[in-house]
Amino acid sequence: MVSLLEIGDGLTHVLVAVLLLLLALGILVSSTITFVKDVASPPATTHVASEAKVAPAVSEGKPAEAAPAHAEVKSAFPQLALLYLSDLLLGVIVLELLSTILTYIHARSLEATIKDFLIVGLISSVRKILLIGAQSSLNMSTGDEFIKEAFGTVISILGIILLIGGLLLLDRRAKAVARTEIVETPSP
Repeated sequence: MVSLLEIGDGLTHVLVAVLLLLLALGILVSSTITFVKDVASPPATTHVASEAKVAPAVSEGKPAEAAPAHAEVKSAFPQLALLYLSDLLLGVIVLELLSTILTYIHARSLEATIKDFLIVGLISSVRKILLIGAQSSLNMSTGDEFIKEAFGTVISILGIILLIGGLLLLDRRAKAVARTEIVETPSP
């Protein structure tokens, strides 16, 4: 009965691995197609009138459209690139989860599996920092919004430091176990 459950466990892990691979491929293909389509046929440019130019026109009783036509012009490409980068990094995270499942299938080692999960956490945290930084650069964040983003970034950096510490502890433990096994192994 136990061997039947182990076979079921192994098959389930293989199925999850295949589904994660399909998910990663789907994310990468879909996001690439969307990015190429959006870049090939962007909404040209976005005209954004600043409040300083719109407010006087409105306060004079004129419609907002009466603001100067030469308002600030913004390209959609940086936002599209940021969304694509986010999707690619999500695909990498899914692939790292796949790697974790494969490690478990091959090694059945708790340390190896934990190490892979810590790596997934590192990638996820770095992804968050990169995307928050890029998004705040695009939006020119200031004031309270900037402080919130900076605080979130500091928290993510602390998380990264803890994850790296966990990886170092796991590595140190694995080396200590290896040294112990070498000492305990009888010589011929």
